[in-house]
Amino acid sequence: MIALKQLIEAPESDASTLYETLAYVDGFDAVQNCDYAFVAYKETCRDSGNWRVRIRSSQTAGAVFEPGIIQSTARSIAAQGRPWFLWGYSFDPSPGDPRKIQFRVHVSDGEPAKIEMLVQLRNFDGTADGLRSVKFAWPN
Repeated sequence: MIALKQLIEAPESDASTLYETLAYVDGFDAVQNCDYAFVAYKETCRDSGNWRVRIRSSQTAGAVFEPGIIQSTARSIAAQGRPWFLWGYSFDPSPGDPRKIQFRVHVSDGEPAKIEMLVQLRNFDGTADGLRSVKFAWPN
């Protein structure tokens, strides 16, 4: 099996920041004849140890997941009985465009548990292509 190169990658670590790739997903929108790619990575400051999760996108805005804000939101969402919440950029389907791009934070026991990158693009005739999704554990 031949491994294909990712269309977008996390930055290279340097003297001040450590970058760790967490997940990757891509898809092809036939209507636009365009590849969409998303990479999630953990960004850690080597001096302080402070970290955050980022999602970088080849065609859209991404997302930044700051631990304190995500933990607070997860607690609030859990109190409402909801299993996940959207964060950062999203694109929701409309009557003329079935594309969907969402970054979801899944919650368990009032804590962030997983992040999901969900992508659904279009076939050549404008109908919805298959749903692509990847989940990864919330870093500790």
